[in-house]
Amino acid sequence: MTENQNDELQNEVSEKTEKKGLEERFTSIEKVLERLEHTDVTLEESFALYKQGLEELASANAMLDEMEQAMLVMTENGELEEF
Repeated sequence: MTENQNDELQNEVSEKTEKKGLEERFTSIEKVLERLEHTDVTLEESFALYKQGLEELASANAMLDEMEQAMLVMTENGELEEF
C-alpha cells in the first residue's frame, strides 16, 4: 500500500469515527472489551484494541461534555439558562 493510499484510508476511518453517535461509541467500547477478554488475542492486538477503546472513550466523553453544556437549567425565576 502506498503512503497516499494509507493516508486516504486513515482519513476515511477518521471521518467514520467522527460521525459515530454516542450509542455507537458505547457499543464499540463493549466490543473492544469483549475482544480483550478472549485468550487468543495477541499482545499487539491487545495494545491496538486498548488504544481503540481509549479513543472511543475519549470521544464519548467529549460528546457527553457537549451535551451537558447544551442542557438547560431552570432558574428560581422559571427562566431557562445554559449550564
